[in-house]
Amino acid sequence: MRYPLAGLMKIRDFRVDAASKAVRTAEARLRAARAERLAKEREWERYKVWRREEVERRYQSILGRTMSQGEIDAFKAGLSALGDEELAREEALREADRALEEARKNAQIARDHWLLANQEREKIRHHHASWEKIEAREENRREDLEQEEFKPLLFEAAGDDHSS
Repeated sequence: MRYPLAGLMKIRDFRVDAASKAVRTAEARLRAARAERLAKEREWERYKVWRREEVERRYQSILGRTMSQGEIDAFKAGLSALGDEELAREEALREADRALEEARKNAQIARDHWLLANQEREKIRHHHASWEKIEAREENRREDLEQEEFKPLLFEAAGDDHSS
């Protein structure tokens, strides 16, 4: 006899496969977010070091020089631009942190969905195994009943007449 929940089992298998694919995708996104965050952090750290050195170079370049007010304003604007760029890189790092956290959450959700789908499939598998055992017992019982109902007919030999 065909398992009555075979269709449901196929659905459960499909859901587990889809959940597995979602986990792989989420894990890949998580790895990419980690790499992006690390790259942004390194970039920010390198920029901070470079900025300190650049500010020092710029100050050294104007030491002992007479500058007009316009040149001083341009100098200050240049330093301010360096600070703004550092802030922009720091913000990019914070954004990478947020993206990484979101990727972690999504990966955990995907793993949770896979776990749930797998548990649901396992329930059907256990039911199927139980159903097969019950079906085998029922088949044995039917065979036993057939054996009990089968009564061989006794044929009398020709010439043996018990009607006398």
